[in-house]
Amino acid sequence: MKTRSRALVALLGLMVGLALIWAASLAVLGNTDTPTARRDAKYINAERLIFYRLEPGREMRVRIPEDAEELLIVTHELLPDGTPYAPEKQYQYGLKAVLRGPQGILLERAIFTRTRQSKGQPQEDGTFLQESAFTTHADQQVTDEREFVLRLPAERPEYSVLYLQPASTSDTLLARVYVRAHRTLPLLASQKLAQARAEVRAGRATFEPFEKLSSDTRRWLAEEHWERLNAEGEAGTDYQIEPVYRTAYRLPLVEATESVQERLGSGRAVALNVTGPAKPVLWLWSDAMDAHPQPHGPVTVQTLSSDGTAHTLELPGPVAGSPMSHPLELPEGVHTVMVRNDGQEDLRYTVEGPYESWLLPAESRPQPGAASEGHVAFLPDTRRTEAFATGPACEALEVDIDPRMDAVGRLVRIDARTLDRAPSHEPLHLGLTVLDGQGQSLGQASLDATPEPAPFESAALPPQPGGALPCTPLATAAQDAGSGEVTDLPAWVSGAASARVFLPMGARKLRVEAPRATLLQFYSFLSNGQSVTAAAPYTNDALTGVRWRNAPVEQRTWYPLRPSNLDALMKGGARVELLSQVRLEPVTPEEETPPPSGDAVVVRPYGAPAVVEVLESAQPDTVDLVKALSTMLEPGRAVRARFDSRTPTRPEVRLSLKDAAALGNEVEVLLDGAPLHRFTVRSTRTRELLPPLPPGEHEVLLRSSAPGLTALLNRPPAAGNGLRSRTVYPVSQGGLRVPVRKTGPGAVTLNVVVYTPEAGGTTVPQLAVTVDGGNPVRRASVLVPHVTRAERTVALPASEREPATPVGRPGVKWYARAVPVTLGEDIAPGVHTVRIQALGSGPMWARFFVFGQAVEDTAPRMWNRGGWQPDEDRL
Repeated sequence: MKTRSRALVALLGLMVGLALIWAASLAVLGNTDTPTARRDAKYINAERLIFYRLEPGREMRVRIPEDAEELLIVTHELLPDGTPYAPEKQYQYGLKAVLRGPQGILLERAIFTRTRQSKGQPQEDGTFLQESAFTTHADQQVTDEREFVLRLPAERPEYSVLYLQPASTSDTLLARVYVRAHRTLPLLASQKLAQARAEVRAGRATFEPFEKLSSDTRRWLAEEHWERLNAEGEAGTDYQIEPVYRTAYRLPLVEATESVQERLGSGRAVALNVTGPAKPVLWLWSDAMDAHPQPHGPVTVQTLSSDGTAHTLELPGPVAGSPMSHPLELPEGVHTVMVRNDGQEDLRYTVEGPYESWLLPAESRPQPGAASEGHVAFLPDTRRTEAFATGPACEALEVDIDPRMDAVGRLVRIDARTLDRAPSHEPLHLGLTVLDGQGQSLGQASLDATPEPAPFESAALPPQPGGALPCTPLATAAQDAGSGEVTDLPAWVSGAASARVFLPMGARKLRVEAPRATLLQFYSFLSNGQSVTAAAPYTNDALTGVRWRNAPVEQRTWYPLRPSNLDALMKGGARVELLSQVRLEPVTPEEETPPPSGDAVVVRPYGAPAVVEVLESAQPDTVDLVKALSTMLEPGRAVRARFDSRTPTRPEVRLSLKDAAALGNEVEVLLDGAPLHRFTVRSTRTRELLPPLPPGEHEVLLRSSAPGLTALLNRPPAAGNGLRSRTVYPVSQGGLRVPVRKTGPGAVTLNVVVYTPEAGGTTVPQLAVTVDGGNPVRRASVLVPHVTRAERTVALPASEREPATPVGRPGVKWYARAVPVTLGEDIAPGVHTVRIQALGSGPMWARFFVFGQAVEDTAPRMWNRGGWQPDEDRL
């Protein structure tokens, strides 16, 4: 029994022991997934190497073996503390190497390279589980490895020493030095291992994949072997060491590209076009370590709908590392979602929504991935156009002019934008010179404007030394020009200042210069008889109060011109790409119209056309007033009229009968209830003078039994709007010709008031307008903000006035609307002829007036934006 009991106790003890071991194992396995365990595994799986620390102003020295032919210098850059990580960021730094012998310097060279950081799997504490290179200090930022190969002089003494230091006075580098030794690779396994090492080296030396390198380069990398060289001197005094942990992790280039698309720089904005109904979600986050929510919201979200409805939402700034989601609800229709970063720090964003709601041309829409479940991240539709820079360090831009062109063919449009690395309100100045075939000046002009920064536009620049802007002088003492962050981010541009210029006869060349970096685009006008037509899906159908901006077009009238000195500009890096986002924008006046001055002056057509007199209500706020107002009288209805002793004419009643059968009836006029005048109607249209009346307000009553009788008293009513008499002219297909005198360079507007029996507007043109037979005299070598169309057709707008009544035709109503015809600053002074013609078969009448003192002789103060103008489709 004792033996059996002992066996049971032993078995029980064994089972308890196994249970404890199993529990301990589970605890160990559970602890491997804690943040501390993951961080420890990161260091355990990394390769630890000792690097020499090169600080600004200090150097290290390495003894070079006598038989050495090449050196390999492996480097990292230590970034300044607090540098935020971003996948698209790139950094440039340099290493200065000096090889000295007993007799002096044998080799001196400064080598520069470009690198980045590779990080993955971010953690809540701001660290990353995957990094290409890191140290034991969490706040210390280390770039990816870059290698320099230094070819040594063939002829050198037995003793030589290499001195290394940063090429910049602000960079801190980590370096290791190796000397190359060749070896043969007889075994297949050794060859495969060498190729694998070569692929790793290729990834550390360049952005190029190993497969894209030449066969000679791949073989050279595989056959070489490197041995490390130690620094000379005493540690801590002559050199400092820094342990660096390195892994094989490299950030894929596609992730860097996607990171650029997620970047929303300070002051920048993105425009995303969406078809509703949809409920996209806006995500915002920040990489800055000190980002905090702002009380008033550094991010503004605005939605603009196709019907002109706009909604604005202000959002607080996101906390670093914590994405904030903001659902958006869009009703049916086309919308543009604009997200603008109004804060001081760069942000990250993405807008996710259903794939079918993303409004984008079919050829530009990528297909969603299988794991996206039909949702994609919306991106702006960015259009790239060619532009050319000019400035103090570039040649002036020159455009050749064909001498066979007519006046319209010699019309050139110039779109100018300032170019900066940051938002700027610096003024823009252009100087233009027109040259003949012998290079002599035919005229000069200048453009001065202060455009605002354009958050939806930018410029992709060619690489320049030190990241300088094109056409900008380089600093002569730029010691750190080759170091620092060199991320290829688009430059800032301003809104376009757009001007038009008609070149004179004999012009062969247009030269444009600017005192600062300025982007220019040139266009020539060529009309094909059709209006500008936007390409699908950006059609202007069903748009109210808005229009598409920067949308591609199928029909155009302005065609880009390239400078004649293109080759020289290309060599100087003056060709850039302008990046413009397609979006909806409100239709607003390009500039404020100055208020008219002086009295309205009636303009009579040439010849002796038929005339018709009409009566219309005198609106109190109109600028086209007539001093002589009248009051309508109807039998049996008393009205109060105002009689003024200063009126030079006697009171008079003008009567009209609808039917001649009412002739012979008596009419009695009562003043303040007392009989004033009695007479018999003897004509369907007649005038009857009244006795002189005392000044003041009086009640006037017309008493008669004649059917269809109306009368007009030539005195204004005591209250309300009176009636005014107008002379209008029938407009036939033969048209009316009207003289317009332009006394100076300023614009003059001929106001055409068109009357039709219908109050509604028309969708098809009903009126043709021609200036000087379609060929007006233009001012040459003068910059103007707009161009006057010499020929155009007009669809009549809806009438917003009280209907007018033709005299003698009671019950008939004609509806008036204004059609302005402006002779702009491009039209030369003198007398011009404006002709209007009816295009439809319906009746139409018109009258004309201008203001006695037009606002002229004033230079344009605001230049319209670039792009086609609706009034310039056909000049």
